[in-house]
Amino acid sequence: MDTSSMRARFSKDRNNVRLLIDVDGAPCANFRLREFENPDGLAMVHRSTLESLERVRRELCAMAGEEVWVIITDAVRTHADLQRLALRYGWTDEGGFVARDSKHLVEYGGIAVDIVAVSAADRAHVPQSTLGAVCRKYFDYVKDNYKDGHVHADNRERAR
Repeated sequence: MDTSSMRARFSKDRNNVRLLIDVDGAPCANFRLREFENPDGLAMVHRSTLESLERVRRELCAMAGEEVWVIITDAVRTHADLQRLALRYGWTDEGGFVARDSKHLVEYGGIAVDIVAVSAADRAHVPQSTLGAVCRKYFDYVKDNYKDGHVHADNRERAR
């Protein structure tokens, strides 16, 4: 196997670990570590974040009466990741969308995620306002007014 084939296989299998957590006495394993990766393969998620995501997923499924996928669009970031995003979207203190002290940073231990939710059956997006409202029940901080429809959620208090 040549180096590029090995690299492709490695990145496909990298962090392909199912995360198991007990929520109210029921084992849940709907997320994989790779979903929390940054572009370089660094993956980190705090237990409270995983539990909150499972609760959000569970409630959305109950509301819809069908399977709903919670898709993580961004999770842990390094300072280099933050710089790249700021070049694209700008810093919040300068009118942009990227916080210099982002809760996505490694030093916060995997407490933040950006997510969207879709119906498994037809891939229809759950409205951002609905997802935000459900997230507010299970996360400490939620921001749900991004133009692209994602929701930011973090557990800045529960993680302590």
